[in-house]
Amino acid sequence: MAMFYKFSNSAHEACTALPDGNGIAVGYITAEELEKIAPVLGFSATTVRQCREEVRYFRSSIEIYDQYSFGTIKRTTGDENGEDCIAFYMTARLFLVVDIRDSDGSTRRAFEAVLKRFPPAGVTLEKLVFAFLDAMIEGDAKMLEDMEFSLSEPEERVLQGDAEDGFIGFLLAQRRKLLLLRNYYEQLIDVGKALEENENDIFAEEDLRYFKIFTDKAERLERNVRSLREQLMQLREAYQSMLDIRLNNIMKIFTVLSAVFLPLTLITGWYGMNFTGMPELTWRYGYLYVILLAGAVALVCIRIFRRRHWM
Repeated sequence: MAMFYKFSNSAHEACTALPDGNGIAVGYITAEELEKIAPVLGFSATTVRQCREEVRYFRSSIEIYDQYSFGTIKRTTGDENGEDCIAFYMTARLFLVVDIRDSDGSTRRAFEAVLKRFPPAGVTLEKLVFAFLDAMIEGDAKMLEDMEFSLSEPEERVLQGDAEDGFIGFLLAQRRKLLLLRNYYEQLIDVGKALEENENDIFAEEDLRYFKIFTDKAERLERNVRSLREQLMQLREAYQSMLDIRLNNIMKIFTVLSAVFLPLTLITGWYGMNFTGMPELTWRYGYLYVILLAGAVALVCIRIFRRRHWM
């Protein structure tokens, strides 16, 4: 079955590219261009409004209508300032991507790469949609692997007791990043499963396996994020244990000092009463005697503590 796909740079091309028969049209347009062609293509005004909302309200989701499916993706790598937002429409003969925000042009480049991925003779709508969604998570496995290695160095510093004062801030930043990634992949999993269910029958049954492949990839990434979150929790517990050990060592030193000075305090208190009947009060060597007695008691205490490995 002969098919074609066409990259459309304008709203007019996206409309006129709709083929007769079994062809497929592909378009990449802006939100402003979508407003012009949405009535012609029969797209709901609600979906058009979603494409005009501020990007902070965006999330990855999909809505199923009778004649088409409408989805949104808030693409993220864990950096709140680097999130790209797109929307997409799918009918039986059209795959239309709407550029909401593409901060670095990566989404457009990914879309162009998708068009070169398949030969025109063998392209299908399912393959195009799968390839585009797959491009949204391309390189994420390597990114998570790099994050895993980046957590290994702080872990070694913690175990060596060399963690710096800003370590808690580092942990919180990594935790926030992993939280964003977990939400991102969970939403993509929902998108993949909704496409696989094919409620409005716009996809061929024999090609639904592509969406299962995408869902499996997103699930593996989500599991990797969960594994990293667990590693981060273990790292935080190790850091807390290091702080507890430091505190225990400090308290141990204070305890030893208190134990050494307690008998000395007793001696000085005893001989500081200055009763007239005290034999050492008028003794010529009384002062020296108390000094030697205090020193001897301190040395005996220190020797006992060393033998018991308390210091």
